[in-house]
Amino acid sequence: MTDEIPGVAQDRSTWLLLLLDRDALGASGPDELDPVRIQKGMFLLSQRGPRRGIYAFQAYDWGPFSSAIYTDLASLTRQGYLAEEKVPDRTWSTYRVTARGHERASAAAAQVGEVATSWLRQAREFLTTRSFAQLLREIYALYPDYAVNSRFGG
Repeated sequence: MTDEIPGVAQDRSTWLLLLLDRDALGASGPDELDPVRIQKGMFLLSQRGPRRGIYAFQAYDWGPFSSAIYTDLASLTRQGYLAEEKVPDRTWSTYRVTARGHERASAAAAQVGEVATSWLRQAREFLTTRSFAQLLREIYALYPDYAVNSRFGG
């Protein structure tokens, strides 16, 4: 069962867009996020945030993983809410919110209210102030069942 917030569309991609929009949350850090940070942010939201159970996760190469997040990232990009930027010499991209996406995220932030936006702001700052290795170590310490298939050896 998920926690419901009155007046907010139950579209999970709205929560994903909110996590990605630093400015709508009043957060610091980079504009863009990489897939590992996005996955871990949505995992934390699903486990302990104001929108629990929003995605189903499995233990995978880099810990908790939901393929549905990639589906939603692609949809948000096609709709013009996100920009995908290929990382040179890597197989992955980063994602940042476009002006159109910021309008939608700002409206959503007003709907979900300060408690939810504060939680997302803190989660985003947690994700962006840790190195890749530190982030995985901390997630694995909290959720060891999601580390069983990990390729991370640090």
